[in-house]
Amino acid sequence: MLGIGATTGGLALGYGSWRHRTGLAARAVAAWGDSLTEGAGAGPDEAWPAVAEAKSGRRIANLGIGGQTSTQIAARQGAVPIAVSLTEGAIPGWIEADWDFRDGLSAWAPRLAAPPAAIFAEGDALVIEAEGTPFSGAQVWLGQQLEAGRTVTLSFEIDMGGASWIEVGLVNSGSATTFNGSWSARRGFSSGGLKSFDLTVGSDGEATANSLCVMTHTQVGTVRIGNVSLEEAQPEAAVSDMSVNVLTRSGAHVGAMQGRLAEAAGTMVTDPDGHWTFLRTETGPAVTVADGTAFVPDIAAAMADRAAWIWAGRNNAVAPETVKADIGAMIAHLDHGEYLVGSVLPSASDGSTTLAAIGALNADLAAHHGGRFVDCLAALQAGSDGSAGDQADVTAGLVPRSLRSDAIHLDAAGYARVAEAFVAASARSG
Repeated sequence: MLGIGATTGGLALGYGSWRHRTGLAARAVAAWGDSLTEGAGAGPDEAWPAVAEAKSGRRIANLGIGGQTSTQIAARQGAVPIAVSLTEGAIPGWIEADWDFRDGLSAWAPRLAAPPAAIFAEGDALVIEAEGTPFSGAQVWLGQQLEAGRTVTLSFEIDMGGASWIEVGLVNSGSATTFNGSWSARRGFSSGGLKSFDLTVGSDGEATANSLCVMTHTQVGTVRIGNVSLEEAQPEAAVSDMSVNVLTRSGAHVGAMQGRLAEAAGTMVTDPDGHWTFLRTETGPAVTVADGTAFVPDIAAAMADRAAWIWAGRNNAVAPETVKADIGAMIAHLDHGEYLVGSVLPSASDGSTTLAAIGALNADLAAHHGGRFVDCLAALQAGSDGSAGDQADVTAGLVPRSLRSDAIHLDAAGYARVAEAFVAASARSG
């Protein structure tokens, strides 16, 4: 048993034939691979996915990243889980909000008092008619519990309207519909105008907070407040471990990848030493992340419905069982049967042991995938210019040197040959 993974069998061929018979447009394509797919050694428009797009009329996304193994490629595609653990075990909460009162009170309500202040929206402002009642004012529920130590910036414009002292800040209310609670962080002022305050949760009594409050206390006057916003620095969570490092290119730790970790959307970034950090990109409460939770790349979902043209395994060809398993996982991960698998190319710098391993690997891939196997080496050797050097390369089982830019990467003519091979195989397989 080859350990290559599940195939879609007759269902795949039937589906492709059905699309052909009904005249439906061919699927767009995701070209998954390494530097050979990226187009190293040629210009961006000369990479084989770009050439294949021009030849076939299908939209083809070039998803090649130099230096990546079949496991890294499969992880980007979503077939191999990227298991992540966080240093602190959680993604911090994040809040950003602003209130435009042109459409009403935007969930603001009077604080509980006897009697409460009257509040209403007028133009782009929240109006508080302060009647001198202790603890009166206006308040809004924030939709999440802010933990101690979090710092938010509150900005607004205010007309004191005769009041001599007003306090603003964060309180911990009993519920989303109970507009009361004690201060967790506050600032007071005696003059109007543009204001901006940093508020640290837990700095004034209550350890947590869930509501924003404007308190007029015993003041009498008509207070107008507008352009209210609450901002917090983008939270980040340090990663202590990951099962597959997909943030590499040609041996360097670089790049960023958008995706989801547990319930949070964000961007995974790396430093030059390979240390990952998750940057949250959507607001929401803190999220606990168990060790080994999967980080799911957005690109995996975005490309899920596309046909998969896979050219992977060159950078770990000495581990053929892994290559076969990764390619098998990528195919099994598809919800359709449209895929192609390119052969692993030998390098002119490979030794005899590696060349033999690649030959055996390609034989297994060809036997398993049949008409969905693309023999890139044969296509390239068929493009030999007949020179002595090319003939020597073909005899040695290598890519002709006239189609290479170095020992392994191709030139524009070489990539064009690969593009033709993939397009032809796609037409044959339906």
